[in-house]
Amino acid sequence: MQPGTRFAERYEIVGLIGRGGMGMVYRARDLALQREVALKVLNARIAGELATRFEREARAIARLDHASCVRILDYGRTRYQFHYIAMELVDGTTLATLLRDGPMSSSRALTIARQVLAALAHAHAHGVLHRDVKPENVMVGQRAVLIDFGLAWLRDEPGLTGNGMCIGSPAYLAPERLRGEPYDASCDVYAVGVILYEMLAGARPFAGASPQHTMQLALHRPPRPLRGFRDDLSPALEAVVLRALAKQPSRRFADAEAMLSALDDVPVLDALVDVRARATRDEEVATESLVQIIQPSVWRRVWSRLRYGRWRWRES
Repeated sequence: MQPGTRFAERYEIVGLIGRGGMGMVYRARDLALQREVALKVLNARIAGELATRFEREARAIARLDHASCVRILDYGRTRYQFHYIAMELVDGTTLATLLRDGPMSSSRALTIARQVLAALAHAHAHGVLHRDVKPENVMVGQRAVLIDFGLAWLRDEPGLTGNGMCIGSPAYLAPERLRGEPYDASCDVYAVGVILYEMLAGARPFAGASPQHTMQLALHRPPRPLRGFRDDLSPALEAVVLRALAKQPSRRFADAEAMLSALDDVPVLDALVDVRARATRDEEVATESLVQIIQPSVWRRVWSRLRYGRWRWRES
């Protein structure tokens, strides 16, 4: 739809935000409430099962009320067989875009990870598994916001995915999902572990020459050592990331709340480094000032030469 198009007799299209597996997402203006929204649109005539999944996404988001979960504002279906979801418009940039600039400071990475985990903990407590946690589905502005619940699973509703089917982005899928085993909350935790690793290292824990190779590495190889990419990370932080990436779900954090609690105990070395750097600078300034007090000025040494015929003032 082009800018200026009127949709569902209520929304005016401003522009295209992006394309997803479940439809097109537009920036639109809600003419009734005079505010901008993110409008996700699906053509029901070609959707098939996607229409049911689209409606499920709306119900999943409607269950949630958290600052780091995108909020739903409206859901409906037009007479021309278009399904739509109107959501709050989250200002910011996707985490995927930010990761193009390389690794982040541990303090920023931890802040984003904690906010994503808080959103997932809220979702898990309300019977919602996201199942597609990845940098493209995290918007970072004033805070990190988890978006796109198109593959969400609701605890009290029958599943749409057949046994043995693997859905989601391969690089962020837990090993058991790659084997076609059931999905649980620890799978969302695994995806956050991959994201946190990527924010800290600037690379994913498993990097194969192809998606199939990457999946084989995730299934059978340990992740590349995180501290091999940088040496300013605390062992406690690396331990949390490695636990989140454990091959066996029983060795992983059971849910987002458990990983969030573990991160609360991790010291932020960036802050410690800043403190040490400030202390070092203060010491250097104090030493320089002391040297300036002890050592005579150039003019005093020149004056001693003129008056006494020799350098009376000397630097020690």
